[in-house]
Parts: sequence; C-alpha cells; structure tokens
Amino acid sequence: MATLSKLKELMELPGAVAAGEFSDDGKLLAYYGDISEKAAEIAALMCAANKAIGNMQAKGWSAYTGKEGFWPVQGFAVAAGKYAACIMGNVGVFVQLDKADFDKTFETLSKYI
Repeated sequence: MATLSKLKELMELPGAVAAGEFSDDGKLLAYYGDISEKAAEIAALMCAANKAIGNMQAKGWSAYTGKEGFWPVQGFAVAAGKYAACIMGNVGVFVQLDKADFDKTFETLSKYI
C-alpha cells in the first residue's frame, strides 16, 4: 500500500494535481491533492475499470498473436482535455498535460508496482 509520503512524492512531479491508491475492485485506499474525496472515489473506480479492461485486451492480444509479454498490464495513461491520469499498479497521479513530464512520471510510478 502506498503511504502518504509516497503520494506526496508523486505530487512533486511536474503538473501533478492529485495522487491516489485504489484496490483492484475500485475502492479508494488513499489520496492526496487538489481533488474532493468524492472525485477521488470516482477516479479509483475509473482506474480499476481501465486496468481490468487493459488486462482483458492484453490477454486477448497475447492469445491472438501467440506472443507472450502483453499481459499483465503494468500501467497506462488516459489523457483528455487538459489532464491525464497516469497509473502503474494500483497507484496513480493526475497531471496537467501542458506541464507533465511523462518519462519522469512513469519512472516514479514504477517504484510502486
């Protein structure tokens, strides 16, 4: 489980506005940043759902191509409007697109998988 100090570390990333941790079934475990608890709960559900969909697609792609290595999904990003959600394992950070450093973001997130 991510500690508050880990979430605060994520908040130091360029463009970060909120960071959190979620369970595989979409429960919010912890969050930090400029986001309401209700919004964080909805984000946790979204992240868990996207992770599950990604795993289903990766398993299907592995089966279809006969090549291993697509599954399990380690992380993903979803970008829209002015923000992106960057997820690795069950920890994620919301960043502003025009300020984000995605290499640094995923390098930092990879410590938590």
